Amino acid sequence: MHNMDDIETEEILTCLRITAHHPLHEIKNVFKLINFNKKEKHLAEDALKIGRDTKSCRISLYDQRVSRVQFSIRAFRHFNSSQLFFEIQNLSRRGKLIVNNIALEYLNKVELPKKALVRFAEFQFLVEKEDGESTENFETFFELARAPCQEVLYVPSMSPVPETGLLINACSIPPYCSSQTPVEMEECELK
Repeated sequence: MHNMDDIETEEILTCLRITAHHPLHEIKNVFKLINFNKKEKHLAEDALKIGRDTKSCRISLYDQRVSRVQFSIRAFRHFNSSQLFFEIQNLSRRGKLIVNNIALEYLNKVELPKKALVRFAEFQFLVEKEDGESTENFETFFELARAPCQEVLYVPSMSPVPETGLLINACSIPPYCSSQTPVEMEECELK
């Protein structure tokens, strides 16, 4: 019999749920080195590198157009916070990494929001952060998307309104209103 005082309390780990998509993944088998539908634990102090090189990358993509190390995701904490946050950095000299419509060039980095669409070449990754308690470890959980990730996540962009010249957040416009005039959109939003 175990004494309840001797059993360690299990901390809930922050999880990065990553939904992967490539239009030819069934033909080219570009994700064959990824363990889908299985949680994998990582040390918070180690960068999670994604790329073609199986020796230096924790997540490997099987495609010659992918850089040896394409990008990395690194955990960090804000001052006076016990929560893990993540930043993403482009490590490819050959191309840009697009994170929610922000183009990152070589060595550029940005903090990942709770939900982000990461794109390069024909690859798309929808990254969603589920908060946890641990500051020492986090986990990843990969899923394979049946449709392009951009259809799942509507990435906000600023669009000009010709009649007024004002910029509006396109995310605030319901999809069924997007081709209407500003007056029609306002009426549509009131519905």
